[in-house]
Amino acid sequence: MTSNSDPEPAQHDWRTPTRVDGPAGPRPPSSHLVVGFDRHHTSHAALEFAIGLAGQLNAHLHVAHVIDTDDLPIDSDAADWDHAITAVIEHERDEACSRLAALGGNWTYHCHHGQPAHVLSSIAETHDAAMIVIGTPRAGLMPLVERLLGGSVSAQLIHHSHRPVLLVPDRTTPTTGQ
Repeated sequence: MTSNSDPEPAQHDWRTPTRVDGPAGPRPPSSHLVVGFDRHHTSHAALEFAIGLAGQLNAHLHVAHVIDTDDLPIDSDAADWDHAITAVIEHERDEACSRLAALGGNWTYHCHHGQPAHVLSSIAETHDAAMIVIGTPRAGLMPLVERLLGGSVSAQLIHHSHRPVLLVPDRTTPTTGQ
């Protein structure tokens, strides 16, 4: 039996690193910044702050989303598990790119699977970034346990990265340079 319908487009494998290059800015960037981004409010505040800072410094902004357990569906046996992960990751990418439109240019969105501190440090080293910007650690029991055991992203970056780390509180007002 043959079908006349077009085949479905191949789904992007969420395990493969993704990079989206934004438009070029009006001037070549004079430096680079890296910011971590996920679905939590603290990282949204960090991104907004980093967008303002990148504009003031004429910096190329590298936004990094690291796939973690928050991106994974609860039911790992579901038939559409890979599709559900891909949908979450695409939503995060669309959200970040939409916010990056305010910068106007000189930005790149990266999505990787791995250890967040290692991915952020690696991007920062590759581009000789002036600093890494992340949101403050989240509240709650599990984030507290991670901090106590030295497993938080901020603690790992502070102790193992060769770049300055800027922690942005979730109630920070974005900087506009005015």
